[in-house]
Amino acid sequence: MRISFLIGGPQGRGVETASFMFIYGVGSAGYYVYARREFWSNIAGGRHSYVVGTISDRWPAPAPGNSVELALTFDGHAVLEHVFHLMRGGYLVYNTEEDSKTPDSYPMMAKPLAERLKHFAKGQGFEPTVRNFVEYLRQSGVEVVGLPYNKHISEIGRKIGVASPVMLARFVNTFVVALGAALLGLDEEYVARGVGFALGKKADVIEQNKKVAAEAIKLVGKKMTTIQPRSPGVKRIFWNGNEASAYGKVVGGVRLVAYYPITPATDDAMVFERLIPFPVGKDAGELAKLERIGAMAFQAEDELAAVAITTGGAIAGARSATVTSGPGFSLMSEALSMAGMMEVGIVVTLWMRAGPSTGQATRQSQQDLFFSLFIGHGEYPKIVYASGDLEEVFLDNIRVANWAERYRVPVIHLVDKNLSNTFAVMPLPDPSNLKVQTTPPVVYPQTKEAEAYPLEEVVPPKLLPGVSNAIFHLNSLEHDPEGDPEEDPVVVTKMFEKRMQKLKLIESEIPPEEKVLYFGPADARRVIVGWGSTKPAILTALEELKDVGFLYVKMLYPYPVDLVRRYLEGREALFLENNYFGQLAMITRMFAGVVPTAVAVKFNGRPITTDDVVEAYRKFEAGQKTIKLESDL
Repeated sequence: MRISFLIGGPQGRGVETASFMFIYGVGSAGYYVYARREFWSNIAGGRHSYVVGTISDRWPAPAPGNSVELALTFDGHAVLEHVFHLMRGGYLVYNTEEDSKTPDSYPMMAKPLAERLKHFAKGQGFEPTVRNFVEYLRQSGVEVVGLPYNKHISEIGRKIGVASPVMLARFVNTFVVALGAALLGLDEEYVARGVGFALGKKADVIEQNKKVAAEAIKLVGKKMTTIQPRSPGVKRIFWNGNEASAYGKVVGGVRLVAYYPITPATDDAMVFERLIPFPVGKDAGELAKLERIGAMAFQAEDELAAVAITTGGAIAGARSATVTSGPGFSLMSEALSMAGMMEVGIVVTLWMRAGPSTGQATRQSQQDLFFSLFIGHGEYPKIVYASGDLEEVFLDNIRVANWAERYRVPVIHLVDKNLSNTFAVMPLPDPSNLKVQTTPPVVYPQTKEAEAYPLEEVVPPKLLPGVSNAIFHLNSLEHDPEGDPEEDPVVVTKMFEKRMQKLKLIESEIPPEEKVLYFGPADARRVIVGWGSTKPAILTALEELKDVGFLYVKMLYPYPVDLVRRYLEGREALFLENNYFGQLAMITRMFAGVVPTAVAVKFNGRPITTDDVVEAYRKFEAGQKTIKLESDL
């Protein structure tokens, strides 16, 4: 079972709350949900925002495409925004009180979109009113449920004893969700659960909204389907990408997160902070005697300070991470080079967004791959690793924390805005097979001077101030094994080579299945190659694209040359990326010598969808070498 949906309306007017009600309500009936949120960077003020997703009785739930079966809209702006996103046979729920409005009635509508809508209406021979666009949809095979929202909400308000215009206006999100639930045949009980979840601890408000939902459900006399309650048989969680990342840090042993607020990274650090102090399980070994474990989230004055504090925390012995996005990452360049020279292991969780500069602060891209590979002056070993779905975001946070400590290198964990604003009801990930691997510090029986960088050890010993009984120097200047500044060419060569040997150690120790994954027929003649959050869309598209393989690259540096060559040798390869240059395709050519057969890119600030993947592949099949994807959902 698969149902695609969209909930849209004015930004700052409860669209996200409505989405939480809807997703949680459906999830509490035993179903899985995969959805993402799109919104403008000026959060309030009437701009349009929406959540688009799929409901499924299996996991992973299909990734969204370019159209939906059910659109729940708050206002006429939302109808106009998504008039081309509804499937034939789908259902539109809208407010008939907006019928006479046109694109010009919505001053916060993007002017290019308003002009496109008016041009389309003129070509179709009708005035560009909401009513006429709804009629166009009806004639195109879309079922329409049109109701005067404010009239019905006022009547419901009288029934439940609420007359305040402010309070009545706040019922719109619940009203719209209830209409959608009625179309899905979802019982009132599950809508009430969603209301309770979304509205928190406000008991009186929750009860009022439950009554609104119960009355609204009665207004819909048709159903598009009937969702029967079911038992999924597994423990599940409802979370987003930022939350998955924060929980991964907690489980992965991170005890310091230093950051400066930036979209879409801030919530990662703030969720981590809200979880402090962390509970301790009964199976936590010697830690089980503790009820809670402390940690620190530190909001620095800027990103330069954040990465410096993170480095200091790691030197002191704490697993340390910083979270940021492109502009903040730019400011971390010098300090990351310093950490590389000093051989301090830190994690940078980089939530990519559309650039350059401030760019589109709340929109999707994979534009920072090149930057991550080559950030910082000089040459030094690092790891660049990408996650593609929420389970990976959680588990990979444990991996990268392990690697930062094991190899004493900066580890750049690539995630993105799409993952940040992905909301899922999904099976609870099981980290039991992924252990937190710590390196015990060296402790001398008596205080002594110690070599911080012995030549015979690829990874230096773990010396901790105040713990190791050692006098030692960590130096950002080129140095000798004692950590003292040194520019003798022989020593410089030895120290440089010792640091860079970590790359070979990393390549040899990290298992192949943590570097790349292959899906599909082993003998497929054509292979789609992708990384990061393109993964769910590509996997969903493979259900339609038969005899096609998918090479999913997670380890981006050091690049898994032999593995990539093994999977792509003798095959036609379509690289699919959310950036302009096709950056993975370029580094694959650079490192592995594999020339892509075709490259498909999307760089308009929207994620690659399932339909995008199918479109790109069909053009690839037809012989097109450079493919630009332009869908807008």
